[in-house]
Order: sequence, then structure tokens, then C-alpha cells
Amino acid sequence: MNEAFRRYLTALGKTEFMPAAQLENYQRALVRQLVQHARANVRFYAERLNCLVRSDGTLDLDRWSEIPILTRADATNFSDTMRATNLPPQLGEISYHKTSGSGGAPLSFTVNSLARLAYNAAFTRLAQWHGADLSQPLAQLRIYRQGDVPKYPSGQTTKVWSWLEPDADVFGLDMRAPIEQQIEWLSRHKAPYLMTLPSNAMALAYAAADAGYAPRFELIFSISETILPGTRELVAEKLGAKLVGIYSCEEVGFIATECPHAPHYHVCAEMTLVEIVDESGRPVAPGEPGRVLVTGLYNYATPFIRYEIGDVAIADPAPCRCGRTLPVITQVLGRTRHAFVFRDGKRVWPRVWNEIAIRGFVPCKEFQVVQIDFERIELRYVPDGDQRIDAEGLKAYAREHLHPSAEILAVKVDRIPRGPGGKFDPFISHVS
Repeated sequence: MNEAFRRYLTALGKTEFMPAAQLENYQRALVRQLVQHARANVRFYAERLNCLVRSDGTLDLDRWSEIPILTRADATNFSDTMRATNLPPQLGEISYHKTSGSGGAPLSFTVNSLARLAYNAAFTRLAQWHGADLSQPLAQLRIYRQGDVPKYPSGQTTKVWSWLEPDADVFGLDMRAPIEQQIEWLSRHKAPYLMTLPSNAMALAYAAADAGYAPRFELIFSISETILPGTRELVAEKLGAKLVGIYSCEEVGFIATECPHAPHYHVCAEMTLVEIVDESGRPVAPGEPGRVLVTGLYNYATPFIRYEIGDVAIADPAPCRCGRTLPVITQVLGRTRHAFVFRDGKRVWPRVWNEIAIRGFVPCKEFQVVQIDFERIELRYVPDGDQRIDAEGLKAYAREHLHPSAEILAVKVDRIPRGPGGKFDPFISHVS
């Protein structure tokens, strides 16, 4: 497997610079193989993919948009029939997984080892892009849901965060440990690299000063949540680290990874097909927000084809200045459920509500913006000191960046609750 991994990683070093037309042909070949397998071996897709079949039995991928969009409810309700009844042995062993349930009921699915190889290659490539020494330790602060949960004070020590360096240590601690315990644990398990959620990185940054010990990192790999504007700057100031974004989902693995030269994402086109579409399922114009659909190209055990993951993102048609030809996602605006809807029908994804802007009105360690009804907004915040709140400035900001009708109230709280998967929702709307 290690030799296969090295060959694939070498191939990725070439495909990321392929001419766009050649990269598209490379991807279409993978799509064709996946569709052929799914039609033959997965009951759920036996008829669902018939729209691609010509009268002579060959596949017409130009009709790809006719495939029904796969929703989370579909995947949950038909999870048994989505699993392949037959797998070629070269795809490797199958592992069983379950999502966190942050987007609804937990979803069970299977993954073959060739897909896991691709996922680790994407992570390894990202680490290399940003100059990481793969032989050095990586610390992980995340929610552990399978196997033994590594709890404070010991956590756990395992091996291999990149398959290129099988002897590198991985220190793990469940993120549900209080932030003070996380900091103390990091002081004992020194690692130049950290993987955690961006909201947790922010919490570490604020709490470290109070604890008298500021863990320092070269890179922090950001997972599971969107990175709000201002987060990178705060993490760099407080923890000395470059925050590097990973856009992924549990069901299909790596979707896109952050460019080393710009704070946007390169799609992992060699292993994931990404579509950004409007409410009718048609591709949006470049620069316009749209729903994200993904197709994992290497997981034949449970194929996810045109799967709507519940995110809204913006693609950029311009080639990146880094020279890579992989498609670019300029912004992941957040979950579709995070959109604020106003009485006149206007829909807003409030990413401008970032740490730097909000602290000018409400000094806080973290905040959450909640739409109660069409006009009423609450800014729930954990205070940082006893500074006065600029209520009028906050109102003006809300009316400029959300809607002229917005009425906003700052509400002090002791903590912001996390979702079922440990994720932090910075924006919640109770208006559908």
C-alpha cells in the first residue's frame, strides 16, 4: 500500500498543473468508472443512473445534470441499498463509519481503503504545499466518536498522520475537554502542527493568555467548520500559527484544500467532482453563490453521486496565481440553514460578522448571531472583560450588512453551546 500511495502522490503532483481540458478528461474517466460500478453493483443506483445510458448501452456523461440530486434524507433512508453488493479486491478492505448528526440524523456508510489512500494523499499534498515536515508530530483536538475516546489527562499517542512518514507521532485528545485542560495537555505534548476546528483554535487563542502559557504552532489545519473572516489573523497573533483550511465532509472525504499563496481553496478534482448549482439544480455563474454537490470518485463501497452536503459556496473561474489548474472555491459561505431570510425575501449569509468587526462593538471571546424572526436578531456573546457595548454602532452595522429592517440585541451568555458533532454554528436562523 505504501508504494501505491507514493505513486498516487506523485501523480497528484502532476495533475494539479494539468491543462484544464486534460484535467477534465482525467476526471471524466474516473466518473465513468464509478457510474459503471454503481449501476452494476449498487441497488440504489441501478435505475437512478439510467438517464446516462444511450440506446447502444454506452454512457453519455453530458447528461450528468439529469441525475437526481442525492439529499441527506435520501442517503439516510436508503443507506442499506447504497452499499455495493460486490467490490473488486483491488479496492481494499471496507471500514464502517457514522456521521456526527450535526446536519440531522446520523448517517451510516462504508469506505473502501483505496478511498482512504486518496484522502491521506490529499492531506499529505496540502501539508507539503504549506512546508510541513511530515516526520514531526501532529496534535489533534477534535470530537472522537468511534473506538476509545482519548480523554484528559493522558489522551492518546498513535502513529502516522501522513502515510509517507509512518513513524511520526499523532497526539490525540477529545475536544470536549475544557479549554484549560486542552492547553495544559498541549504544553505536555508539544507538536509543531495542530488539527482542530477553527472555533476551537479561537478559544485556545483567547484562553492561552489567561492561562499564562501560549502554545505555539507552525500550522493549524482547520477542519469541520467554515473559517470566518478575522480568524486567521487572530490565530497568527495569539498562537503564531498559519491557519490552513481543509474543506471536507465525512461522506466523501476531501473536497478542497487551501492554496499556499491565497486564502481560497483548490478543489481536489482528482478524487472529488464538485458542482455549484442554483435552487433548480442548474450551474450558477462564476462568482455567484450556489448549493454544493459532491461526487466521491474513489469510494465504491458506498458511492455518493451528486450529493448535496448542505453548504453554499462560490467558485472562481480565474486561474490561481500559484499556477495550479485545480478549480478554485473562493468562499464557503456556510450551511444552507445559516441563511438569514427577511420579510422582503432577501437572503443573506452573514459571513461579514467576523471576530474583528464584532469586537469593535461588543468585546467578546466568541459570539453567535441568531435570527429570531424576520426583523429580530440576537448577538449572543461571551464577554471579554467589562468594556461597554456600542449598541448604536452594532445596530448600524446590522442594518448595513444584514438588512435595513434588522433590530439587534446583544445578549450576554456564559458559553455558546456546540452541536451534536462538536461543531460551532456561528449563525442560526429560525426563519425558513
